[in-house]
Amino acid sequence: MILKFSVENFRSFGRKMTLDLYASNGIKDLPGKGVSVIGSGPSSFKVLNAVSLYGANSSGKSNLLRAISTMRRMVLDSVRLNDDESLPYDPFVLSTREPQPTRFEITYYDSTTRGIYTYGFEYTEQVIVTEWLQAKWPGRSEKRLIDRTPDGINLDTTSFEEGLRARDTLVLNKNRLFLSLAGQAGGEISNSVINWFRRNLRVISGIQDTYSKYTRKRVADSPEAKLRVQEFICKMKLGFERFDVEKVDFESLPGLPKEFIAQYKRDPYIQIYSAHNVYDENGTVVRTEMLDLDEQESAGTNKVFALSAPLLEALDEGMTLVVDELDSKMHPLLSRRLVEMFNSPEENPHGAQLVFTTHDTNLLSNEVLRRDQIWFTEKDAVENTGIYSLLKVHERSEKLSHAPRNDSNYQKNYIQGLYGAVPWITSERPEGC
Repeated sequence: MILKFSVENFRSFGRKMTLDLYASNGIKDLPGKGVSVIGSGPSSFKVLNAVSLYGANSSGKSNLLRAISTMRRMVLDSVRLNDDESLPYDPFVLSTREPQPTRFEITYYDSTTRGIYTYGFEYTEQVIVTEWLQAKWPGRSEKRLIDRTPDGINLDTTSFEEGLRARDTLVLNKNRLFLSLAGQAGGEISNSVINWFRRNLRVISGIQDTYSKYTRKRVADSPEAKLRVQEFICKMKLGFERFDVEKVDFESLPGLPKEFIAQYKRDPYIQIYSAHNVYDENGTVVRTEMLDLDEQESAGTNKVFALSAPLLEALDEGMTLVVDELDSKMHPLLSRRLVEMFNSPEENPHGAQLVFTTHDTNLLSNEVLRRDQIWFTEKDAVENTGIYSLLKVHERSEKLSHAPRNDSNYQKNYIQGLYGAVPWITSERPEGC
């Protein structure tokens, strides 16, 4: 589970901003829902199961999620970098200051090791400037395992002996993360961190159809996955209760290039057909008609299907699912249902998380989200993106003297601009246009 994520000097984030997913102990919103308890006794703490991000268009919501995605990609791809390859450096450019490194840092809880890890790094287009890894395991004090600076790499030789093997026997390219080097050398701790990014953190777009192929492959290869997705689709009431899967047999078609056939074998095309009832004049079901999901179902239905496998896997395995524009193409009640699944301890027993951007103000309700689950993005006068939670909105507003109460009308207040993070639209021609 993500506990905190910080970003600095990345796209619209000129200054350091932190998304905090620790649950507030001082509120009683959604009793028994929306949080997972980590540990037991005095050292236990609560973590949010869902976090929403609201804000005007071009306020930086998607950039925050892109920062998470970029950090994940750098951790997983670092092992394959050649010495002359560039890093995904995309700094804040609306400032006259000298170019600065981009900075990412994430703190997360790993249920496998029961440890709390803080990992981060700073980088430019060609160089990893600094890098650090801290770990806190049960019954032990926090250890700083990696401390990389321009002057060298300092290691905790007692708790992180694997780092010594990597530092003393392998060559570290200037554009490569030391974590990946230690993982390549077989380091147990290093690989556990890398594997957390690989297996427990998934970032997808709610606008582009990036996960339909993944879901199709899952339901084609696994009867269990197909049953789970069918049950989910049935509960969403999309007009059909089951679907059929068909792998298109291009090999039987004459005249196709060998290169095409070879590509098909590596990445087969999978077609989905939704089963609909056909009725006679008396409303009696007489047969079933199979409809092409791509061509004959709505964009919203296709999106729900594409999301189904990663969403259900997140709930089954306790993963963190990050979705940009969750509500795009979907009815508000469907979006609400997805959020409720993550906030429900019965449907989410493994501590999965949903972090999402949205414009769906119907979710701004004390029946759906806790106040600490509602966050906003807003740019300042020099176009830096800032982020803040509903519990902190009074610190930025002259109209509020205290945090909104949990019986407030969040939706109405947000639309009226009381919480900020809305577009200020005018019918007049503003100065400078």
